[in-house]
Amino acid sequence: MKKEIVIFTFDCIGCGKCVRRCPHHVLKLVDNGMCRFVNVVNEDACTGCGRCQEICPVKAIKIK
Repeated sequence: MKKEIVIFTFDCIGCGKCVRRCPHHVLKLVDNGMCRFVNVVNEDACTGCGRCQEICPVKAIKIK
């Protein structure tokens, strides 16, 4: 079964730790001029390894 990555954008502090930790380049840090947050840009490449979820300091990422 394919894993799904869920980003809780309003909880995200935009630190980018998850982006740097992902070996498959699934995530991208976005700056909309008012705030920074993480977005999923390559969901098909996600293996569900959970590295992004583990490193998030505010638990804004969940692998389901």
